[in-house]
Amino acid sequence: MSKPRTRPRSSASRPGVRAAPAIDEASSPRGPDDHRLMVGVRVRPLSAAESARGAVDCLSVTEGNKVFARDPDEKMGGRDYLRLQQFNDHAYQFDAAFGPESGSSEVYARLVRRVVTAVIDGYNGACFAYGATGSGKTHTMLGQPQEPGVMPEAVEELMAAALRDDDFDYKFGVSYVEIYNEKVKDLLNPDSQADLEVREDAKHGTHIQGAVELAVGSAAEIMEHMQRGSVYRTTEATNCNEVSSRSHAVLQVTVKAVQRYGEGGGSKRRLAKLSLIDLAGSERAYKTDNRGQRLVEGRNINRSLLSLANCINALADRTRKGAHVPYRDSKLTRLLKDSLSGTSVAAMLCAVSPSSDQYEETLNTLKYANRAKQMTPPQVPQRQEGEHNPLQEQVAVLRELQGT
Repeated sequence: MSKPRTRPRSSASRPGVRAAPAIDEASSPRGPDDHRLMVGVRVRPLSAAESARGAVDCLSVTEGNKVFARDPDEKMGGRDYLRLQQFNDHAYQFDAAFGPESGSSEVYARLVRRVVTAVIDGYNGACFAYGATGSGKTHTMLGQPQEPGVMPEAVEELMAAALRDDDFDYKFGVSYVEIYNEKVKDLLNPDSQADLEVREDAKHGTHIQGAVELAVGSAAEIMEHMQRGSVYRTTEATNCNEVSSRSHAVLQVTVKAVQRYGEGGGSKRRLAKLSLIDLAGSERAYKTDNRGQRLVEGRNINRSLLSLANCINALADRTRKGAHVPYRDSKLTRLLKDSLSGTSVAAMLCAVSPSSDQYEETLNTLKYANRAKQMTPPQVPQRQEGEHNPLQEQVAVLRELQGT
């Protein structure tokens, strides 16, 4: 009688050996003609303070689009020998992934440049950064003088592309607001204490009514206004970050392009908008040790980010086609409606910490990003183009002035 064959044990079945986690198939790469939201993840370097606390690196980035999260297994003060087979390792694949060695220029080139190109072509474009507090969102968006972030890079390229275009004349305007405790404040008009409204109409799309829009002619002017506005942005120190953003900041650059030499004496006009959004960080009270006003701020931040998550979940749930998407649950989601619904060419950048003591927050952000990548927006971007009629435009401006 022959002996029954025994199957050799894989490394996953051997005690103490981890198998490489399977990559979520739902997050496979998309084709170049796919207009859905592009999602990228940036892993910042481990900080000196985290290393001093004994934290270790628990993330790795491979092939430019895969992120592996290794469970530090510190939930019970060390290795849990009763659950050696139950690891919390995860693997994800996004449109782009950036390790600690990647600079902001690479992030911009691979994830955000397509958004700026679309704006020059007459489409609305948006880029927003998401992540836990202290994960490096603001550094990625704003950067430092020696290493500009995504926002300065986008502004520079937008203006340079306009100068190279011989077919259109361009005019630019800039506005800069923050959403703090569900109130919209104009950072370019800090003396005004008005709570601005997020409105939507056929002419302007989703916009902030009453926000000051300043005419600009160069990237340096836009950066000057942005730096001036950032001084008035609400920031405070927490246990997770010495300079923690307590509000969502929204920089919008409007672009009006008029054709120089149209056929038959007529000319075309393009209207587009570039929105660059630095979201406040999601946070847990026991990690930040917030009290009083900081705790209230944290609750409002998490509430608006939860509204954003609900919108993403509704758009990603393919079993509920045509389901209601709760954009009106917060001012943030109302402002991001164009980006989420598909009418804008958009990119979402998620910033994460590699530190083992931030593993839960990092894992939540990665799950959030993976869910966003599965969204199926109900609409596609539309070019905002029409015939240029200067007289009609002047009449429209006069009517707006009469209505104010």
